[in-house]
Amino acid sequence: MTLKHPKWWDSNSNQPYKLQSVEKHRFGLSNLREYGLTALAALFLSPVIAWRYATIKPKPVTQIKDFMGLGVSFDFGDVEEIVDLVEELDVKHLLIRVPSWHIKHLDTYIDFAERFPQRKLLINILQCRDSVENPHTWSDAVNQIVESFLPLTKEFQLGNAINRSKWGCLNLGDYLNLLDSTQRIRDRFPEATLTGSSVIDFEPFATLRTLVNLHQYRLDACTSALYVNRRGSPYSRQFGIFNLNRKIRLIASLISLSNRCQNRFWITETNWPLLNTKPYTPNSGHPRSTVDERTQAKFLTDYYQIAHATGLVERVYWWQLINPGYGLVDHRGIKLRRMPSFYAFRKLLSKGIKPEISQVS
Repeated sequence: MTLKHPKWWDSNSNQPYKLQSVEKHRFGLSNLREYGLTALAALFLSPVIAWRYATIKPKPVTQIKDFMGLGVSFDFGDVEEIVDLVEELDVKHLLIRVPSWHIKHLDTYIDFAERFPQRKLLINILQCRDSVENPHTWSDAVNQIVESFLPLTKEFQLGNAINRSKWGCLNLGDYLNLLDSTQRIRDRFPEATLTGSSVIDFEPFATLRTLVNLHQYRLDACTSALYVNRRGSPYSRQFGIFNLNRKIRLIASLISLSNRCQNRFWITETNWPLLNTKPYTPNSGHPRSTVDERTQAKFLTDYYQIAHATGLVERVYWWQLINPGYGLVDHRGIKLRRMPSFYAFRKLLSKGIKPEISQVS
């Protein structure tokens, strides 16, 4: 079951195609304004951020069934097979993407979600450039999606990868305006849990801008697509300092200072793209950030162990179940093939996460 996407969408890797440099407009006035506001916030808050980073305390340990989540999609594989795989894993939390541009096909997404009555669903509402240029279409779509899914779930993520212009927001201000435009939904559906920030990769300045500002929106949890695959192992360091443990600690510190978001942290996407899987792999396929299947399974296990041990993250979702470029299952053969990462994910869910003692703090 596959729906037609716009021409700018890559259905193999489940993301927009990369923009050309001339389309990004990095040095436009609105972008420069956002850079300035972000820099001022970072400069002004740096002492208190450092203090929070040094003193932040872990929360009570989340049980494994409540900690591990998984993205699912009907783009690849038969729906019955997807349901069977979810049952086999016995994963409690599922994330389903619903593009705002597919509002006319909402029944298809609802039918798919209804196949998982025993699971807890997070609906990730995707934005595009039209959402920014015509914010009423975005707010209307979000309103309709929330209203339609509320019998099935109360949890919604507003936006995705908002710091990547190919997803529609040319700067962070575009995304903040989208959040402002949806706040009437909170008044209409007070039972809904609205989450966001939705920054991809480790970009703490972008995260700070979405968490501390003078806009009007309010979020119930901060979501992050905290990929670390470009550094290799979750133990590897970025900027010579930040391994996964420290990245989580810094983001959690920023969340604790937010005036726009409650103090809750969900990682709603992570994975490791696989070698020699073009056109499905979402990156260049370079070995520096692309791994073989067994290494992917090991890094998956390491990531969940490290994140769980911090005591600062409520959930971590792997993106996604079926995709030969980065998922847990390869659909390209006559039969679905469970990759080593599938069994690693299942083992963690069934046997629990051992305390991570080797991660440098």
